[in-house]
Amino acid sequence: MAIILDDPALALVERYRDNPHLRAELNALTRQTYGFDFEAWYQAGFWQADNQPCSLVRDGKMLANASANLLDFTLDGQHLRCVQIGTVMTTPEARGRGYSRYLMEVLVERWAGQCDLLYLFANSTVLDLYPKFGFRRVVEHEYYQPWSAQQRATTFHPVNLDDGEQRQRFIDALEKSCPQARLSLVPNVPLTMFYCDGPYREAVFHSSVHEAYVMIEHDGERMVLVDVFCERELVLADVMAELVTATTREVVLGFAPRNSEGFATRVVDSDDALFVWGAAPTSVDGQALMFPLLSHT
Repeated sequence: MAIILDDPALALVERYRDNPHLRAELNALTRQTYGFDFEAWYQAGFWQADNQPCSLVRDGKMLANASANLLDFTLDGQHLRCVQIGTVMTTPEARGRGYSRYLMEVLVERWAGQCDLLYLFANSTVLDLYPKFGFRRVVEHEYYQPWSAQQRATTFHPVNLDDGEQRQRFIDALEKSCPQARLSLVPNVPLTMFYCDGPYREAVFHSSVHEAYVMIEHDGERMVLVDVFCERELVLADVMAELVTATTREVVLGFAPRNSEGFATRVVDSDDALFVWGAAPTSVDGQALMFPLLSHT
């Protein structure tokens, strides 16, 4: 075993998805840091090889992790092979020892230059950290529309993901969905179901009239159309008119639409800043784009 950070007891572990002990250690650290874990996702069969944790362990105890997530996108029809680094975390008692730095160096060395785009999202507490590894801030833009039109009678109904038939129909629709966004995640059932079995479990709706599924959130006068899944490109205005409530005053999209007519743009204001590796301009620089909300890992 290689000696890491001058600590002969420290081990770098990878490809341990099916190891119950190490998976439990990752889940415990993730719950402690972010308030969720991956166990139900794993048990449902959605943890695939494209999700690659890279962890430091001593005496069976996980001390730090950074994961590489291999994702395929299309940008205006052009394929992009991307790697998103996520779930960067260290146990409180092990912070300040360079563990996250070591893992970031491992992943950057492995993936920089091996994909079309290496990127991550960072909260406001670590904005100064990632430039040390060659990442730079790229501003995202969200699309929105002030809403004053009258709501229409809806053809959308809630989807019960606990019902096996409804769940399978939804998964089938995900696999066949065509891009509704300029920067679109190639159909990725495992990642989408992580959200659908988690924070957006009650947010999925279906319309047999539109032959579409949508994911929406209502927050007072604001509605977020998180994503749309359909075999054809939809007219978003028609869908939105059936999803707003009587109190909706603004509709925000969780993606950059292919047809932006009727939408305004603004800089994304959230605690999730985009960083892209490398000094050279990339395909996402200088454009009014955002990574779809459901593509964040």
